[in-house]
Amino acid sequence: MKAKTYAFKLLSKRDYFSEELKKKLVQKGFSEEEIAETIKYLEDNGYINDEKLAHRYKEKYLEKGYSSIKFKSKLYSKGYILDNDFSYEEELKSALNRLKKYKKEKDFYSIVKYLINRGFSYQVAKEATNIFLNEAE
Repeated sequence: MKAKTYAFKLLSKRDYFSEELKKKLVQKGFSEEEIAETIKYLEDNGYINDEKLAHRYKEKYLEKGYSSIKFKSKLYSKGYILDNDFSYEEELKSALNRLKKYKKEKDFYSIVKYLINRGFSYQVAKEATNIFLNEAE
């Protein structure tokens, strides 16, 4: 019962992936059996849902202009392994969102390098740069 109470306290502040929550409960000193029972209860009753949370993170990172590589590594650090990437269109949209913040020189090679250094593929970087430069004119 104490594990559930602690889990609800954590979940009242922010959403957690199940693996993140397990780590927190282990750190607090609960037994493996209590943790497994608590996680199962939370999943069965809809208090934690890794798929929905990953989808919300995906929307957030697309809006912020992160590449799929950055997104996957962020989720991996939270204990969630993503099996599908951004689509080409989503990654292009994300690159264009990233370029909204771009304030340096406006030449093609600098912008492509900027995007590649942030984890975007060359194809996405090239197309996003072309769109960005055409809009800037």
